[in-house]
Amino acid sequence: MENKIRDTIKTMPLSIPMGVAAVSTIASLWLSSKRVHMICGAMWLGISAVHTWQHCQKVKNDAAKVVEKLGIMDFMNIPQTKFDLFVRSVEVSSYIPGRVRLYSKALVGNQGKCREVLAYLQGISELNDVKINDVTGSILIMYNPEVLRTNKELTRAENYIRAHARR
Repeated sequence: MENKIRDTIKTMPLSIPMGVAAVSTIASLWLSSKRVHMICGAMWLGISAVHTWQHCQKVKNDAAKVVEKLGIMDFMNIPQTKFDLFVRSVEVSSYIPGRVRLYSKALVGNQGKCREVLAYLQGISELNDVKINDVTGSILIMYNPEVLRTNKELTRAENYIRAHARR
């Protein structure tokens, strides 16, 4: 029920109710009832608030479509996923297609963080094996390049790793 009301509000054109509320508010000035004027004004305000919310949602969606269509995030090399952000937060030690070694000082001696990172990386089905060494802060990731490259987000991360590998 609540979702149906929300969907109706999202899609309902509000120009007619806003016009009626505006005309009613202005017309109520000629009536000597302050109460009618306040009710009409409150309705106008409420409908205007919903219309503003609708407009903000539309602008947000339109902006997201433009960013995606123009590839602005790719052009500016901005991380777009949690994995992409993770890869950029570590040092890329080596890259061979199918095998990547990363380092993070934040993992050295921090077994809790190591377990957290390991659980996250093991949750990515395209990765075959992940090993983390909490003594050195090393992360070894093994994967099948053909399988990984079926995922656009992981392909983007692999390209970043390839470009930033020390060797």
